[in-house]
Amino acid sequence: MHIENKYNNYFMKIKYLFFATFAAFLTMISCGKKEEPTANVEAPVDVSKLIVGDSMIYGLACEGTSDSNIVVYPFSGDDPVKYSCIDAHKNHRIIGHPEIGDWVGLVLDKEDTTVATTVVNLDQLKGTWTYTVMPTFKDFKNLSKRMQKKMEKTIMEQIPDSERALYMVPREYGFSLKRSHNAEPVGRVRRSAGADEDSPVEYPEVKHYVQWFSWNGRLILVSQKRVPRTEDNKDAKPPKPTFDTLDYVKLTNDTLVLMHNGVIQGYHRKTNAMQANEHANKKAAEADKKAAENLK
Repeated sequence: MHIENKYNNYFMKIKYLFFATFAAFLTMISCGKKEEPTANVEAPVDVSKLIVGDSMIYGLACEGTSDSNIVVYPFSGDDPVKYSCIDAHKNHRIIGHPEIGDWVGLVLDKEDTTVATTVVNLDQLKGTWTYTVMPTFKDFKNLSKRMQKKMEKTIMEQIPDSERALYMVPREYGFSLKRSHNAEPVGRVRRSAGADEDSPVEYPEVKHYVQWFSWNGRLILVSQKRVPRTEDNKDAKPPKPTFDTLDYVKLTNDTLVLMHNGVIQGYHRKTNAMQANEHANKKAAEADKKAAENLK
C-alpha cells in the first residue's frame, strides 16, 4: 500500500511538472510574437490587478479522495494534503464530482484549515454551456422601412402560423470555458447582410465573454462589448470589461446551474459552440430566403 501511494504521488508530480513546463513553453512562444489586434476591443483584458483576494487552494485530486475526504496535490509542488469535506457534502458544496487527476479548487474553513467547506471540480466546469432563448416580434416602429411597408396592413398577431414558425426559432446562448482562463460566447448565428434589420423578430443581445476565473468558491465571467473598427473610432479605447460574479448551484457532466443577482439559470453541455446553434443557422438561412422573397 505504501509503494502504491508513493507511486501515485510520483505520478501526480510528473503530471504537474508536465503542465507547468508546457505552460511555460506556450508563454515563451506567445511572447516571441507581435500581433496587431484586428479590432480595438480584441486586446486581452488585463485582470491581474482586478481579480484579487482569492483565498482558494488549487491542485490536482489524488488517490484517497472520497465522499468524506479530498486529497490534493498542490501546484506549489509540495506533498499531497488531505482535507475533510464532510461539511461540504452536507451543505451541497461539492460542485461537480472530483476524480483522480482533476483540477480542483477548495475553500477552506477559516478556523480549521484541514476542512474544505467548498470543493469545485474546475476540469468538469470547462466546456460549452448553453440555455435556450426565443425571439420576440418587434414593435412596428422598430421594423425596417421595407418591412414596415410590407406589414403596414398586417397586425403582428395575425401573421400566419407557417410564417411565424419560420421566425420563432430557438437559439442557444451561453459560453465556452477553455484553458488558460479563456472564454468564448455562444449565441451568434450567421446571417446575410441586413437580415436582422429586415427580420420581424429580434433576439436578446449576445454577451461577448472573453475570460473566466475561479474566485473564493464562485465563478467570475468577464465580458466585453464588441465595437467594429471604423475610420472614426480606430484610436478609441476599448470598452471596459464587465465582471459578473456567479454562485454555483449544481454541476454534473451534463448540467450546470448558476445564480447571478438572485436569478437562477440552468445550462446544458454542448459538444462545442458551432454545434450549439447548428439548427438555428439552418433555420436562419431559410428565414433569410423567405424574407428576400417577401420583400421583392
